[in-house]
Amino acid sequence: MNSKNSKKRLMYLSGEDFYLFCYSIFIILDALDCTNGVLFKDYRKLAFLISIINDEKLIYIITNSTGSDINPVDKEYLFNSYSNGLMRRSEMLKLLFTLEKKGFVTLEKAKENTVIDLSLDKQSIPKNFFDKKVFSKEYKQALVLKKNVRGLRSLKLETMLEKIYTKKGVKTWAI
Repeated sequence: MNSKNSKKRLMYLSGEDFYLFCYSIFIILDALDCTNGVLFKDYRKLAFLISIINDEKLIYIITNSTGSDINPVDKEYLFNSYSNGLMRRSEMLKLLFTLEKKGFVTLEKAKENTVIDLSLDKQSIPKNFFDKKVFSKEYKQALVLKKNVRGLRSLKLETMLEKIYTKKGVKTWAI
């Protein structure tokens, strides 16, 4: 079976597909080198990053537009990504608690009460999962995002949202 068909079986409804969310979390943490104790700060960022690494158009908009004078269609597309990220935050936390129970991630309470940091326990996941052929597009897009949004793994949520959305003209509100 080829890699495209393998992914299709996993992603039947990407907006609410918890398999997609799990795989995306693993890919993001691996691509950002947040493994075996190196922390990804603030789990809430994952809700937004999952949409981005799974959508070539979002990557294109983020990496090729400068300032807030992007075209209205792209701005609306970014806004939809932001809105979807807001809606996924609570699901991310539930999913992360489940992944921690299974031994796939380590969660750590940050200094701020509402913030949880995490790290991928890569040795507990089968090595063949990280085969870059199956998820080559997602890895590539995660690395492009990493290059364009410096310090992504340690940024505060507000700073990440500003770099990805606010500077592009998308109105965001307090989280």
